[in-house]
Amino acid sequence: MIDLLLRLLARLLPPLARERYLEEWRADVAGAAEAGLPRRDVVLGALVLSATLDRALPAHSGEPRFLRPRRLARRGLGLLTATAVVLIGFSLTAGGIVPENAPEGVVATTSAVRWLVVALALLAGVVGVAHLIGAARSAETRTARVSLLLAVVGPLTVVLGTLLPGAPWWLTLLGFVIVLAGLATGLAVIGGTRPIALEHRVATRRQRLPVAVAGAALMLAVVVLGTIDLLVWNPLAKVPGTELSTIYALMAERDGFSLQPTLVLTVVWVVFWTVPSLLVAAMGVHRSSGALTPRRLAIVMLSMVGAAIFCRFFTGFGIGMSIADTFYTSGGDGSVVSAALAIVSQLSSAAAAILLGWAPRVVVRPADSAVAV
Repeated sequence: MIDLLLRLLARLLPPLARERYLEEWRADVAGAAEAGLPRRDVVLGALVLSATLDRALPAHSGEPRFLRPRRLARRGLGLLTATAVVLIGFSLTAGGIVPENAPEGVVATTSAVRWLVVALALLAGVVGVAHLIGAARSAETRTARVSLLLAVVGPLTVVLGTLLPGAPWWLTLLGFVIVLAGLATGLAVIGGTRPIALEHRVATRRQRLPVAVAGAALMLAVVVLGTIDLLVWNPLAKVPGTELSTIYALMAERDGFSLQPTLVLTVVWVVFWTVPSLLVAAMGVHRSSGALTPRRLAIVMLSMVGAAIFCRFFTGFGIGMSIADTFYTSGGDGSVVSAALAIVSQLSSAAAAILLGWAPRVVVRPADSAVAV
């Protein structure tokens, strides 16, 4: 048990310090009985060390001091962007799409998943604020302190404006303005005063293949399910007990609806997002595309999936309004697939933001005027 605790505490240390301190702690535990000390004192000492260690020391982090605030700020901004994406989606869908005329179990499950996503987004925001606090403490500049203040106040204001019943409409807007200001100052912290050169990273075809195939499969699933849902499942969910042909006939008779424009927009939507995703996937599996690493592939694919689902709203706007005018229903989506796609869109966009901010550590090499990040 003692060794497990020491290994967990060692994982909290910077990469270059883990093995050295873990060996020292194990040696202290082995000699604790001979020195007349309880082994728990060694664990307490390790806990204090992990909390007070200078993590920015190059010997511990493997990078110059000025790179640490940039790395932490970048990760913090990625996490806060993910939080903002989920909360914006939650707000735009008025708390999420609720399946209409679906079994209670399905409605309860989608609601639980929706709130779980919100909870994870809030947790990501808290971790993002912690990263920005670390960046501000490491940078020790006025800009960094301003970024820290905005990073704390902005997300808190957005959360209160989104989730607090009866909150004024402008509170959420004010929160996003503060968040944008925090992003600007955070970018200033990332940029710093010293030039940065991008690290040249490559990946093998075997590493890229699973991500490329999974990304293309996800996009194909989105466009296929999204198309069927738009033209079949969602109308049936909005007007239960009525055949699809009858729904379209009544829409044409009462509202003058024509299916052809919707079909054209749907085809455009499918082609616009399917072709680029397949091209990116093909580039990912090509032998000469080593610079397109799995992380970069995932960022591009997840961003495209999130954007495709978001743009589906504009594709189905006409048919949704016609259903509402014809059958006196709400204009929003009402199928289980629509509710699921909205969650997938938020998760995909949030994951892309986190991956964009969570760049891997690099091996710093001597340079005359630039350091790779």
